[in-house]
Order: sequence, then structure tokens, then C-alpha cells
Amino acid sequence: MGYRIDTFSNIPQAFFDIAEEHPDLVAYSQALATPSAGRSRRITTFREAKERVGKIHAYLKSVGFKKGDKAAIISSTRPEWVEADFAILCAGGVTVSVYQSLTAHDIGYILYDSGVQVVFAENEEQLEKLHKLMREPCAMPATEDRGACSAQIGFKRIITFEECAAEPQVTALDEILASVAPDYNYVSDLTRHDLASLVYTSGTTGPAKGVMQTHGNHLSNVRQARDAEIFGEKTSIFLLLPLAHSFAKLMSLIGFLWGVEIKYPAIANRQSSKPDPVQLARDMRECGAVAIPLVPRLLEKIRENLLKRCEQGGLGKIICLMLSNAVTIYEKRKVGQVPTLFQRALFQLLQPLRRKARRAIFGAQFEYAIIGGAKLPVSIAEFFGALEVTVFEGYGLTETSVATNVNRLGKHKVGTVGPVLSPDIEVLIAADGEVLFRGPNVAIGYINRSIATREAWDSEGWFHTGDLGALDADGYLSIIGRKKELIVTSNGKKIAPDHIEALLRASPLISQAMLWGEARQYLVAVLTLREDGIRAWAAGQGIVLEGSLEEDLQVRAALQEHVDSVNRDLASYESVKKFIIALEDFTIDNSLLTPTLKMRRKEVFKRYSARIEGLYEVARS
Repeated sequence: MGYRIDTFSNIPQAFFDIAEEHPDLVAYSQALATPSAGRSRRITTFREAKERVGKIHAYLKSVGFKKGDKAAIISSTRPEWVEADFAILCAGGVTVSVYQSLTAHDIGYILYDSGVQVVFAENEEQLEKLHKLMREPCAMPATEDRGACSAQIGFKRIITFEECAAEPQVTALDEILASVAPDYNYVSDLTRHDLASLVYTSGTTGPAKGVMQTHGNHLSNVRQARDAEIFGEKTSIFLLLPLAHSFAKLMSLIGFLWGVEIKYPAIANRQSSKPDPVQLARDMRECGAVAIPLVPRLLEKIRENLLKRCEQGGLGKIICLMLSNAVTIYEKRKVGQVPTLFQRALFQLLQPLRRKARRAIFGAQFEYAIIGGAKLPVSIAEFFGALEVTVFEGYGLTETSVATNVNRLGKHKVGTVGPVLSPDIEVLIAADGEVLFRGPNVAIGYINRSIATREAWDSEGWFHTGDLGALDADGYLSIIGRKKELIVTSNGKKIAPDHIEALLRASPLISQAMLWGEARQYLVAVLTLREDGIRAWAAGQGIVLEGSLEEDLQVRAALQEHVDSVNRDLASYESVKKFIIALEDFTIDNSLLTPTLKMRRKEVFKRYSARIEGLYEVARS
């Protein structure tokens, strides 16, 4: 299945082909929030998915939605997101992906910049954001192509995935599915060059840019993933990442165009799009997926939770023994040493516990995780490698629609993002170390941003990623850091902060870390605390914590000890001389993380600039 992907002119053609050829094949399944009578998930075949897409398509046509029009989807990850996407494409429209976690103001910018006419909103929470936009003028930031302005946002129609209060402009999806006859006559003149989607980059600096991805970009990347043999015919994928993220979007396209079953989490709250971590963990464990796409931060959280169990008595001590033994064996084998007979015997004895831990986290059918969206710290990859959890790190960008490189079975090097998926993806390392790509999957530019497009896409078709990297003799790509995030100290040393920040985050006491030192004589750090880790550490040490953790001298001393240990493995100019403790963690809600969990460095500095400057003022006094 999916073997004819290069013969299709557009995405609807590819979808209807597989739906007609394999109508009884499972397209997707979704966990139920309240399982009953032994039924834990809802299964949908391609015949049923085709009918649902056809009905949504028919409704869009009935309200005047036509080729070239834009429709936004503001929702958490669920099957309706993908069905709406395919229906939009059937009408010749363009899907605008919007993170459900964004504020009304940020959503307003995307809807205004893209010119959206129809919005699919998940529930009352998202509908209220749209109401706010329609009531109040929205301030639009200036871009290089357009000045700042104030705009009133309006739409032709709003379609909600959940039942919401009745309004003339709002229609519930269930109503459409119950009353509209399906229309399978998708726009026939769509070509691979036609625009299919607009995905706005997270915008760690400045307003987000809308990446223009074509039908051909997506179809090519699905075929390239097939070329890489990442998934077999019996593979299933558990999808918990936001579908507004291009990585998750690729996984959904692989499911709907290739026949790989996608397994979705349950809807925990039908009024709100906020995730329920407990339910997501349950669904991941119980869904029985073979492959699970994740971002590095989620793997870090899983590691933190495992280490937290070590602080508990009873079973926690056995878990701690299992982890320490596994890491010891891994480290020795990595450097060519032979573990002792006792260590090997203990490793074999604890194998059932390692297997049980894997099942408890990832499920009984789990075989591997695919990591994308950000650089995976080597320490995290090796930690899971020690537990015999297969983790394949990959690489890609919204602008490369999406995956370009990935490790896989038989082609796996920890610390790299692997070779390219397919020979038609060209990679080049520029003279300054920047990674460049060219290929049929590379997007065509940024909407309404001609200057930014010219800066990123050169005259020979190479896309300049902004990432620094290196290729080894086997063609495996390593990502060193962001070109614009390099810290250049006052003595001219250039430092990529990602690696050092990952080392700092390895402490169970530290949640996030940001380095600073641009044009300064040394590096300093902003650290955020893991409260549960600190309290477990204090209990283990017999320490009584009083008052604010950020001001506790014993906590600060423990952090200093960890910073000192990190510094011992770094060059002098890379070492962290001083640090401050932030008063809150970096989150999406406080705008210090992007929706894809990347740190907004400039926002962190802006918030803590006075305290950061104070670390240098002491040195000058």
C-alpha cells in the first residue's frame, strides 16, 4: 500500500485510492475516555473515514468554500482534525494549522496573515477565543513586508468538533455527519504544485512565519519515509503530538495515505483542549502501538519520573538497582570494556523488570520511539538505550515538509539524526557550518514574507535551515546547534548552548536551563527547579526545607555542586560561572516555551534581564 504515491497528482486522489482499494482496512482507532463492556477504543475503517471526509467536503462546498480558500483547524490531536484536513483539500482549499494552546491574540495574527474564511474549532475553549477576536480589534505586529496594524477578524463559518452553544454562524460536526450526503468529487485539477497547507513556525523570535507546503511536498515526504523503511505493513503509530506540528502531520499522512494504523488518545475533556497527562500516559501504555513519535522533552519527563521512583522505598530501591546496573553495563560496552561476571548476571536477572518497565510506559507491542522536533541530548538517548528502549532520532523542519533524516534499524548512530530518508533529499554543509537541503519535499517559501523567503531559499533551490551541523563519512548528520543561538563571548569564543543546557538538565533537581553570555566574559545560566525532585532529594538527605525553594541555601548548594560537576567536563570558556534560580518553570502558558516546547531565549532573558545583568555587575565591582 502507498506504493503508487508518486503517481498521484494530489493528496485527495491518493486518499480515495487507498480507501477504494482497501475499504475494510483500519484507518485509525481512538481510545475511549470511559471504556465499557471490554471496549477500550473506537475503530474506523477506510470506508467509514472516506464517508466522513466526503460529508465534511460536501458541507464546505455548500457554504461557498472553493479552491484556494483557507480553512484553519484549532484543535488537539484527534481523528476529526485529519478528516477536516482532507475535506479542505478535497475542496481545493488550504489547511492552516493552529496550535490549540495559543492565545486568542496569537491565533488572530495567524488567521489574519493567512486570510482564513472557515475555522474548525475543537470546543468551547477554542470557540471563546474566536468570539474574542470577532468582538475586539486585534493588533497585528509588523513584518518585513507589512507594517503594524489593527484588524477585525471575521469568518464565513465555524465548525466545532464538540457540541457548543447554538449560534447562527456555528455548526457542530455531528450535525454535518448526520444530515449531509457525502461528496467524493474532489477538485480534479489539483496538481502537486498547488498549495495544500500553511504551517506557522513557532516563532522563538518575532512573529511566526507561515510555511507554504504543497501537495507534492507532502506526497514526496510520505514516499521518502517509505523509502527509509521506517514502518512496515503491520506497524501502528500512537499519535499524541499536536497535529499543528509538522512532525505529527507527517505521521497522520503516513496513516491515511499508506495504510499504517494511527492510534489516537481519548478526549479527556470535551470543553477544553488542555491535555490530561495521566490519561495520555494510560492511552500510550494501553493502545498497543508499535511506534511512538515523541519530542525530546517528553522523553526527559519519562526519565525524570523513573528517577523519581528511585527515591521511594520498597520497589523504588529495586528500580534504582535496575537503572544503575543497566547504565553501568551500557557505559562499559560503549567504551569496549567487558562488564564483570556479577554485573552481567545481575543484568540478566533484572531483565524481566526492564521489560516490565518498558511495557508500563510504552505498552506491550512497543518496538521503538521516533524523536523529532528538537535535538535529543545524548545522555537521554543513552539512558533509554541502557534500558533497551530503541530510540531513533530524526531531523526535519516545517520548511522541509518535514522529515529529512532519521536513524533506523541497521542505520543507527547515537548522537546523530541519521542519514537522509531517500536519495532525492540532498544535504549540504555550507562553509560556515550551516545545514542546507534541497529536494521535492522542501516547501516553496513563506506566505506574505518575500524578504524572509529570499533569505532562506537561495537561487539554486537550497533551503538554509539556520542549524549548524556536520556529516560523517557514512552520511550521518549531527546537529550542533542553531546558527543564531551561538553565544559569542567577549573573548571571541563561539559556544553552542544546547549541549551544555542538556547536561545541566540531567540533574533531577533541574527542570530547565538557559545559558547566557553574548559579548560577556563568561557564561551564566537561568535554572528552573523540579519541585518533586528537590523534595525527594531533601527527604533522602534528611534535610528539612523551609520557605521558598528558590531561596533555600541547601538547594542552592546542591545546584552549585551539579553545576561544578558539569563544568569539570567542559572547556574553561564553556563553563558556567554563575546562575540564578527562576521563580517559575518555562511553560507554554507563560510564553517561555513555544507550542513545540522550544525555549524562547529572548523572552527568558527579557523576563530575567535585571538578575542576569546582576551576575556580571558583581564581577565589575
